[in-house]
Amino acid sequence: MRKIFMYTLVLSTALASCKKEKALNVDLTKTNPVTYIPGSVDTWLNNNYLNPYNIEVLYRFDRFQAPIDKELTPVREDQIQPALEAVRDVWIKPYMEIAGAGFFKPLVPKQIALVGSAQHNMDGTITLGTAEAGRRVNLFTINDYDKNNVPAVELMLHTIHHEFVHILHQTIPISPDYEKISPEYVGASWVSFANTLANAKALGYITRYARNNKNEDFAETVATLLVEGQEFFDAFANTAPADAEAKLRKKEQYVVDYYKINYGLDFRALQAKVKIAKEALTGTSRSFALNLSAGVYKGFSFNRNAVSEPAAFVTAFDASRTALFTRTGITLGSAFNLDFVNVKTNRVDMVLKFTGTSATFNGGFWYNITANISPGNGLVQFAIAPAGTGQEYANGTALQAQFKPILDHLTASTLKLDWIEGVIPNSKGVLGGFSVAVNNQFWFYGTLKK
Repeated sequence: MRKIFMYTLVLSTALASCKKEKALNVDLTKTNPVTYIPGSVDTWLNNNYLNPYNIEVLYRFDRFQAPIDKELTPVREDQIQPALEAVRDVWIKPYMEIAGAGFFKPLVPKQIALVGSAQHNMDGTITLGTAEAGRRVNLFTINDYDKNNVPAVELMLHTIHHEFVHILHQTIPISPDYEKISPEYVGASWVSFANTLANAKALGYITRYARNNKNEDFAETVATLLVEGQEFFDAFANTAPADAEAKLRKKEQYVVDYYKINYGLDFRALQAKVKIAKEALTGTSRSFALNLSAGVYKGFSFNRNAVSEPAAFVTAFDASRTALFTRTGITLGSAFNLDFVNVKTNRVDMVLKFTGTSATFNGGFWYNITANISPGNGLVQFAIAPAGTGQEYANGTALQAQFKPILDHLTASTLKLDWIEGVIPNSKGVLGGFSVAVNNQFWFYGTLKK
């Protein structure tokens, strides 16, 4: 586009210099090239953006509305409605449902400009979105939109949420205390090869870009919590160094408090609405197996008295409890835990912990467990590993025969990991289920520990 424009300009100048002594025989009233007639896309945009929210969507390519030193591609008309349905459903509607029109309409940008391609920059980065003084948001890469490409969808939605956060903090500034949490901002040098994601994570930043400045850090934290979601954030924080995890959690709490104190909004309710909308859009959600292997959870809590716990599990547990009491006189508690040894670096080694309820018993019964987790097919195989040191491990080793029924129940089969909403409604993300892989028999479930 730029080369064609420059060539035309030079040619016109040459013609004018050759014929300057004569008047041009041109009817200027007939040179207006605008022949556009509004169509179905415009009607849809009026009904879904302009009329209800006073947002004008600019999609007809205007070269002077974008940096003239960048090669940009016009948006494909067939991509407009699908992409903006996603933006409406996962950005506008959640805010409207939680905060209402009185909050959203005064703050919403009055224009959204669409560009088909990304904007490539001299430093090797690409621009996916910009917010101009809170009045217009520019969204790039619209031509690549495909709701079945979940990472790309998340990237676009992350961009619009990120840019809206800038409007929020430009209206009510972030406290200076926020930038004290992780003060290692580097400005434009965030693009440096030295600023890897691992390095940014170790300093308490959710993305590399968050190291630009406090405003970008805040916007990236909010957008990640909303779009990539709490489970993604938990996995990121849980697997960060201890100091970095504390910083990430402090920023998370600051976000919750900022929305509540400054705008009276329940951020967790907003987060839940965005999650439901995104999953409805893409038809996908994070699996239990993926979460387990990624470090979202620090372990499980099991209870033989839990509602709908399978009978085979209860039978195995009771057999162990009876055997323990017969041998030692110690009554086994109804709950036990299976915890990762160190979820930050190791999602294989776990510790199985039982506790007795006898007044004279002050220890526990511990077993080392390894977990061969296969997130791709949602399978896990537990196995008993050599005992660790300490009295609790010694207790477990001495009484392993008494615990054999429940240990066998845990380790005998390859198990399938899944949510159990069909068994216990509304338990997704709270309870994790285990079924025998070969016959899909429900084997046991536990409460997830974060």
